[in-house]
Amino acid sequence: MKIDRQAVYKKYNGRCAYCGKNMTFKRMQVDHLHPQCLKHYQPDLDNNRFENLMPSCAKCNNYKGGMRLELFRSELQKQVSRLRNDARFDRALRFGQIDIEETPIVFYFEKAKAT
Repeated sequence: MKIDRQAVYKKYNGRCAYCGKNMTFKRMQVDHLHPQCLKHYQPDLDNNRFENLMPSCAKCNNYKGGMRLELFRSELQKQVSRLRNDARFDRALRFGQIDIEETPIVFYFEKAKAT
């Protein structure tokens, strides 16, 4: 089955399903919400079904890779604590150049309704 990239792009009005960033059609990457590399867990499911295809920016797609959604969320949630160990981040924080707002990770597609 051929993926309808235009339909995937329109799914969230040209926004990344994860971070919500606007992106051009050309820059969009098609991500599998339930990764293809984990297909052996559900061999009867077609991973290329429309419901499993998500428009993604390169930064989100490259970071998510083959992670399941909840692992992706968990890894994103750890970002601030990891950054605190970086001297440049710590310095920017001490000089008031950065404000930290630790909030639960809620993906754009969870807040928005697919079109």
